[in-house]
Amino acid sequence: MPEDPPSTPPAKPPAAPPRERGGQGAVVAERKAARTKPPGLYQVVLLNDDYTPMEFVVMVLQQYFQRDLETATHIMLKIHHEGRGVCGVYPKDVAATKVELVLAAARRDGHPLQCILEAA
Repeated sequence: MPEDPPSTPPAKPPAAPPRERGGQGAVVAERKAARTKPPGLYQVVLLNDDYTPMEFVVMVLQQYFQRDLETATHIMLKIHHEGRGVCGVYPKDVAATKVELVLAAARRDGHPLQCILEAA
């Protein structure tokens, strides 16, 4: 009968190089906590014009910016008297979406209302 070949001893992992005294040659890695900045905030601003009805501006403030009637009326009057009014402050993507929604609603109803985005 044929004999099994002699088994080879299992391979040992290579030995680590000897450490020198005094810490020379040792590497110490520091863990630094990664901190991300909060997203930048942007103001959504409505601009005054002589054609858009005040009721429409109040409706926009209530529907797209979740303002109650009193606050929406106050912002609308500020827009009317000062030429512009801040509707809200949001992260950039949210603010840009709100600007597009307001502009689409104004065009749909035939109003020249302007809504812009500004860095806060």
